[in-house]
Amino acid sequence: MSIEQITDDAGLASLLADARGEGRCALDTEFVWERTYAPVLCLVQIATAERLAVVDPLRGAPLRPVADLVADGSVVKAMHAPGADLTGFALHFGTGAAAVFDTQLAAGFAGLGGSLSLERMLDQTLGVRLKHAEGFTDWSKRPLTATQVAYAGDDVRHLLAAMDALLERLRGQGRDRWADEEMERRYGPEAQLVQDPDQAWRRVAGRGKLRGEQLVALVAAAAWREREARRRDIPTSWLVRDPTLIELARRRPRTVEEARAVRGLQLKNGPQLDGLLTVLAEADGPAPERAAELPSELRNRIKVVLPLASSVLQAVCAQAGIASELVATRDDLESLIRVVAEGGDDHPLLRGWRRELAGDELLRLLRGEVALRVLPGPPHVAGRAG
Repeated sequence: MSIEQITDDAGLASLLADARGEGRCALDTEFVWERTYAPVLCLVQIATAERLAVVDPLRGAPLRPVADLVADGSVVKAMHAPGADLTGFALHFGTGAAAVFDTQLAAGFAGLGGSLSLERMLDQTLGVRLKHAEGFTDWSKRPLTATQVAYAGDDVRHLLAAMDALLERLRGQGRDRWADEEMERRYGPEAQLVQDPDQAWRRVAGRGKLRGEQLVALVAAAAWREREARRRDIPTSWLVRDPTLIELARRRPRTVEEARAVRGLQLKNGPQLDGLLTVLAEADGPAPERAAELPSELRNRIKVVLPLASSVLQAVCAQAGIASELVATRDDLESLIRVVAEGGDDHPLLRGWRRELAGDELLRLLRGEVALRVLPGPPHVAGRAG
C-alpha cells in the first residue's frame, strides 16, 4: 500500500470512518519527549485493511478525533508497546483507552520473549524484516523526508497481520484469555495511563534510604513536583532532581536559607520554592504501608525466602515459555511473602491469570506445602509435595 499523508479534517474523517467500519486498525505515534512533561505528538500512523496513512498534526490535521478513536471500545487498536503513546493522548486530551491489543505484550504471552522490539516481533511472527534507520530522528521538524514517511508507515504496515498471527498462537496455547486480562488491566478504561502524583514517590531513586517522617515528606514533595511539572509542562527533573528531593525529604528545611543549603536545589526564590517548603512543613500522617519499617523477623524472613520464591517463579515461567517480568517483579514477590507471613491472601499474584500460572505454586511454597528439588534439565528447579 502507498502511504497517504493526511493534513486536514476531511482526510482524517475519511480514514477514521474506514477504521470504525472495519472495527479495527493499527496505530502508532511519533513523538519527542525531551523538554516537556507530556510527549509532543508529532505524527500518528494508522493502517486499516486497505489504507496506510500518516496523520500530521504539525501541518493541520486535528488529533482530538484520533484520541476519541483510542478511547472507542468498539474499534480494536493493534499497537506495539503503546504506553507512551497512550500517555500522550491522555495528557493532551484527557482521554482514556479501550480495546488496545499490545503486540509486544502478546508476544510475551506467546512465548516469543519479553519486551521484543517491533522489528524482532515482526520477524518472529511474520518473517518480515524491517530496515529502519530513522529511530532517532527529530519528528518535530518539517518537511518530512520520503525516508521518514516510509519509516513511520512501516511501524503500522504489518501490525494487523501480526495481531492475527499472535491471536492464533495464543488461542492454540490457551492463553488468549490471559493476554486479554492483562491488556485490560494495563490499557483498559480503568487503567492509570498518567502518573498519579500521590504515587510518584515510588519512582524516586534512593527512596529506600528514608524512614518514618522523612518518607512521609518524600511522598508529599514528590507529589508536589509531579503536579508542578505537569502544570508547567516540563520534565520533573528540571524542577528538582531525585537526589535533591531525597535530601529535602531527609532534612525537611523550614526556611529559604535552610533550603538553599541543600545541594542541587535550583528553584529560584518565589512562589515555587515557597510552595515546596509549605508542602514539606505540612507533610503529615503515617508512612506508606509498603515502605513502612518491617519487624526484624519479617525482614529476615523475606531475605531468606525471596531467592526460593524467585526460583519457583523462574521455573514456572520457563516451563510455560512466558517471560517472568510479565508475571512479577522483585517487589511483587517481597510483598507476597509479607502478605502470606501475616496470614493474608489478597495480592495481585493470587488473582486471575497470575494465580493460575504461578500464584498457587508460590502460595504452596510459602505455606510450607512443597519443597524444591533440582532437575538435570530445564527448568532445573521444580516443587514436590512436602
